[in-house]
Amino acid sequence: LELGTNTAAQLHAESALANCFGSHWGIDGLKPYMRYSLVGGYQTNSENFYGTDYCITDIDDLPGLPDIEDVIRDRMAGWLESPEHRLNILDPFHKKVNIGLAWDQYNFIAAQHFEGDYVHFDRLPTIKNGGLTLAGKLKNEARFQTKEDFQVQIYYDQPPRTLTRGQLSRTYCYDTGQPIAGLRPPPDPGSFYTEHEVTQNLSGAPCPDPYDINPATEPPKSNQEAITLWEQARDLSRTTVEWEITYPWITAENWSITGNRFNLSANINNLLHQHGDGIYTVLIWGVINGENTPISQYSIFIPPHRCATSPFEKPFPLPLLGGD
Repeated sequence: LELGTNTAAQLHAESALANCFGSHWGIDGLKPYMRYSLVGGYQTNSENFYGTDYCITDIDDLPGLPDIEDVIRDRMAGWLESPEHRLNILDPFHKKVNIGLAWDQYNFIAAQHFEGDYVHFDRLPTIKNGGLTLAGKLKNEARFQTKEDFQVQIYYDQPPRTLTRGQLSRTYCYDTGQPIAGLRPPPDPGSFYTEHEVTQNLSGAPCPDPYDINPATEPPKSNQEAITLWEQARDLSRTTVEWEITYPWITAENWSITGNRFNLSANINNLLHQHGDGIYTVLIWGVINGENTPISQYSIFIPPHRCATSPFEKPFPLPLLGGD
């Protein structure tokens, strides 16, 4: 595991400290994989985050932070004691980690943003005039052993909106958006597809969505209340539910694999008309050490995200089913 150069983790840590929140979600409504893409990332990625939704000050009559190096060591030990965070740290598909740290006299924020390193794009995934295009090559251990190994999905998130501290204090984890399309190659000459949709029966623990919380919800009034609300959100995220989801296949106009190189173009105009403005995340699958797994995740903002001095002023990939 190498130290990366993507700045999303550091920018999020600084925003969390400045705005007194402790969530994977940003106060700007962005999730980790969205921030990662905005500052140039296009590998698969995931985040460990530590912080609370309350800023301790002098009036709380609590001790200040000890030596910051001790605080960092304690936080790393805490992540390793947490099953979910430890799995993230030890994930063998991660190649790099980007670190974000921010603190003051009383408060400490830490973020680990892990990423792969399996794709180099000659042309980043782009949506223009109703068409999706992308081209690149695999690197390191990633392979396309057969043409079926190259799989592409599109996920959707609503346009981001500013979130309040009350909303953020009711979050725990984050998902990767709603799967809205699977892409597939043109059929062989003389053949055609008989299936036009993918239906999956899923089970899992949904993450509390801050957009479902009333923006007027009061933020925590103490550090202990912030911890209690975080624990409640954590417990909600561990309740297993089952659901079914159906989304369409989109047959690409061009689907080329030559050795470790790939090239794709597809008309997704109907998809854009159906969902409208928002964040369209392109997920690419390949094979690493014999296992079919995501190798790239890149978010496209429609309309393009407003950029200021920092984009942060004020991320379960689903298996793609075959369908010939």
